[in-house]
Amino acid sequence: MVKISDIINYLEYSFTDISAQSKWDFSGKQIYTGDREISKIALSLDAKEDIIEKAVKEGCGLLITHHPIFFRESKGININKAVDRKVIKAIKGGLDILSYHTNLDMAYNGLNDYICELLNAKMDNGFLSYEGSHSLYKVAVFVPYDYKDEVFNAMTANGAGSIYGNYSSCGFIAEGAGLFIPDDKAKPFIGSANELQIVDEVKIETVVLKKHLHKVIHAMLEAHPYEEAAYDIIELHNKLDYGFGKTASLNKEYSLQEFIKLIQEKLNIKHITTNMHDIKPFSRFGVCTGSGASLWKDALNKGVNVLLTGDLKYHDALDAYEAGVCIIDATHQATEEIYMHRLSEIIKKQFNIEVVVLKQEKQLICWGGNN
Repeated sequence: MVKISDIINYLEYSFTDISAQSKWDFSGKQIYTGDREISKIALSLDAKEDIIEKAVKEGCGLLITHHPIFFRESKGININKAVDRKVIKAIKGGLDILSYHTNLDMAYNGLNDYICELLNAKMDNGFLSYEGSHSLYKVAVFVPYDYKDEVFNAMTANGAGSIYGNYSSCGFIAEGAGLFIPDDKAKPFIGSANELQIVDEVKIETVVLKKHLHKVIHAMLEAHPYEEAAYDIIELHNKLDYGFGKTASLNKEYSLQEFIKLIQEKLNIKHITTNMHDIKPFSRFGVCTGSGASLWKDALNKGVNVLLTGDLKYHDALDAYEAGVCIIDATHQATEEIYMHRLSEIIKKQFNIEVVVLKQEKQLICWGGNN
């Protein structure tokens, strides 16, 4: 059994950053009836009525979707509105709903990262569209030598030493001597009042995201044996950027048709549209899952002339074509729905809870009425 609050804290403050969502977005709690323990979670791209019914039938206490039910606060309940019927069905079925949209789009190990992994492509640094930066801090603390592991582990368990990369528990330790004189009112862990103490200590340095700073410091002080710990908090000039879309390099050059075939195979989709019939073989491309065709200029500025996305509109297609950029529309649904399997793996590993992925039976937008 897992508390819903623990899942919220992980998804909003560790795996993603809820504050990074776009201003127009409404990620987070969609239907929240209070904290409680649950034993099963459902994942889906959208909280459609049939998906809610399936989640309830499966015995799930929580449904997590990519797309929010609401994009603005509701003003009353009307049974004739689909969104309000969803609310009623979910509450009656004992189902809370969380949604993580643009903050998940921009998260490390998010949707674009997974598409690149499926295509066996290596991501470049940076984003197609820069949206903002996370502040970083360096925390340095002085600890008795024998307690270095305990203090460092307490800090890293609360987010220190990791900034969304392939490495965690990163830090630096330097040995030295700590000096102090306790007064008569002190209760020193080591030494006696009014006597100079020289103690074998280490200086632990590690990096911390601003959102983790408070809990890292709290955990550090709880684990530290001294009555008064000595530590520094330094705001860094280097930041952790976030944004929409990525550029990546394939393991070889592909023709357009070869790349389309690869996408069809990995995303399990039959129909793909493009604004070009053929282009020169290429190895680098841009990707923005969902609706990212408008980022073709950003892709071109990053030195790529192929953009994999969804929701291609005519004028974006025309303008990109005239600029020599090929946009591949693998549909909004197919480029995002597949990520639910990766999110399922992440949640299972973190919480050891049963997770089911509820897919839509058909592509919502189809060719000639057939899928």
